[in-house]
Amino acid sequence: MTSPRILFHMMKADYLERVRSYGFLITVLVSIFIVFKYIPSSNENYLTLSLHGIRGTYNSAWVGSAIATLASMLLSLPAFFLVKNAIERDVQTGVGQIIATAPITRWMYTMGKMWSNFVLLMSIVAVLIVSALAMQLIRGEDYTIDLAKLLLPFIYSTLPTMALVASIAIFFECVPLLRKGFGNCIYFVLWIISLISSTSAIYSSQDMFGISPIITKLSSEANARFPHTDGGHISGISPLKGDLLTYDWNGIHWTIQMFLERYIWLAVAVVIVGVASIFFHRFDLTRSTKINKKGKPNELGKAELHINPASKKGIEIKLTPYTKAQRQYNHFKTLAMELRLMLKGLHLWWYLIALVLIILGLLLPIESVLKFVLPFTWVWPVLIWSAMGTNETYYHTHQLIFTAMHPVRNQFIVLWLAGIIVTYLTGSGAMIHFLVAGEWEILTAMAVGGLFIPTLAVALGIWSGNGKLFQVVFMLMWYMGPLNKWDVMDFMGSSQQALDRGIYQYYLLATIILLMLAVIGRVRQVRMYN
Repeated sequence: MTSPRILFHMMKADYLERVRSYGFLITVLVSIFIVFKYIPSSNENYLTLSLHGIRGTYNSAWVGSAIATLASMLLSLPAFFLVKNAIERDVQTGVGQIIATAPITRWMYTMGKMWSNFVLLMSIVAVLIVSALAMQLIRGEDYTIDLAKLLLPFIYSTLPTMALVASIAIFFECVPLLRKGFGNCIYFVLWIISLISSTSAIYSSQDMFGISPIITKLSSEANARFPHTDGGHISGISPLKGDLLTYDWNGIHWTIQMFLERYIWLAVAVVIVGVASIFFHRFDLTRSTKINKKGKPNELGKAELHINPASKKGIEIKLTPYTKAQRQYNHFKTLAMELRLMLKGLHLWWYLIALVLIILGLLLPIESVLKFVLPFTWVWPVLIWSAMGTNETYYHTHQLIFTAMHPVRNQFIVLWLAGIIVTYLTGSGAMIHFLVAGEWEILTAMAVGGLFIPTLAVALGIWSGNGKLFQVVFMLMWYMGPLNKWDVMDFMGSSQQALDRGIYQYYLLATIILLMLAVIGRVRQVRMYN
C-alpha cells in the first residue's frame, strides 16, 4: 500500500471515530447557538462586530466576514481541546501498539493525525457556514445570497487557522512537558497573545487568525461613511447605546497575493508537525528503571527472605472486624490525605509563587489587589482544580473508590472540601486584607467565588471525565471576567460593577446548582459499579 493511501485511510478511520463522539456533537450545537447570538436582531440591546453603534446590513459579505472572524478568534480555543487527544486515544484503546508494528513512519503518523484534526475542525466550520447562511435569511435584512462573498472570508481567515490549531495540538501531544494540563495553560496564554497580535497586526506574518484585513476594511469604510466616528471595530459584545445605524458593506476585494501571504501559515503548520514527529514516542511508553550496580549480591535474597514474615510459626494475624472499622472512619484524616493528593508533585517554585501572591494580597492597596493580584491569585491553582473528579478515571481507580463504603459521603464531600480549602488558602492574603479593612461586600463576593470555582471543577470533571472542559470554561470566564472586568463573568467580585449589581449572589445560586449536578453525577457513577 502506498504512503498516500495509508495516510488517507488513517485520516478516514480517525475522523469517522471522532465525529461520532458526544464532544463533537456538543461543540457543533454550541457553535450554532453562538452564531445565533452573534448575529443579533435590530431589536436586541447589544452589538457584536460594530463601531460605536454602527454595523453593516446583514448581507452575505457582512455575515460571512463576521462569522469567519468569530470562528478564527473564538473557535480556535475550544477546537484545540477538542482535538488534543488524537494520540492519547490510540494509547488508551491499544491501537497504538498495533500501529507501532506497522510500516509507518513517525512523520506519516503525526501528519495523518494533523490532517484528521484539520478535517474534523473544518466540519465544524462547514456547520458555521450553513448557520451563517441561515442567519442571513432569518434576520431578513438582505435576502440576496452571494456565495463567493460568504465563503471567501472563511477560506482566507478560518481555514489556515484551523490547520494551525490542528498542528499545534499534535505538537503539544508529542512533547512530554506540554502533554497534560500545563500545556493547556500554555496554549491559552499563546491564544491570548495571538488574539492581541491579530487585532492590531499590520503585516500578515503578525496575524495568526487572519482577521486584520477584515477589521481594517470594516473600520475604514465605517469611518468614511460616518465622519464623526473614530477608532476600530469591536469584535466582542458591546451594549447598544442610542439608535442603531447600518450601512451596506460589499466586502473585501480579495486578491491572489492576499491568499498566498495568508497561506504561509499552512506551511508553518506542516513544519510544526514535522518537528512534533521528532518528539513522538511511537507508543514506546516503557520507563527505564535504574539499577544500583553498587548493591551487594545478597541484598535481593535478603529481601526475598522477609517478604512473607507471617509464614513463621507462632505469629498470630488479627483482622479488624468490618463493623468496627465502619465506626472508626475518620473524615479529618481522609480530608488531610485528599489535600496531600491534590498538592502532591507540585514543585517548590509553585509554592513560592503562591506565597508571593498571598503576601501581595495582604500588603498592597485594595485597588491594586482587585485589579492585579486577585485575578492571578485564583488562576494559579487551575491545574489542581481541573483534576477534581477526574483522577478516578485517569488513574483507573474508579472500581476501587466507587465500590468503597459510602463513596459519595466519605470521598466526594471530602474532595469538594479539599478543593475549597486550596482555594481559600491561595486567596488568604487578599481575604485577610479585606477582613481587616472592613470590606465586607468584597469579602463576601470573594468567599462565594472560592466556593464556585472548585464546585464548577468537580461538576465538569465528573460529567466530562477529564479536566479539559473545566480548563476551557474557567479560563474563558477568567479572561472575560476578573481580567477584563466584564461584570457578568466576574465570579471573584474584582470589579465595582459586579459588586453593585450583586453578581456574586447569582454565582452562589450557580454553586448550589453545580453541587447538586456533581452529586447526581457521582451517584450515577457509583451505581454503574454496584
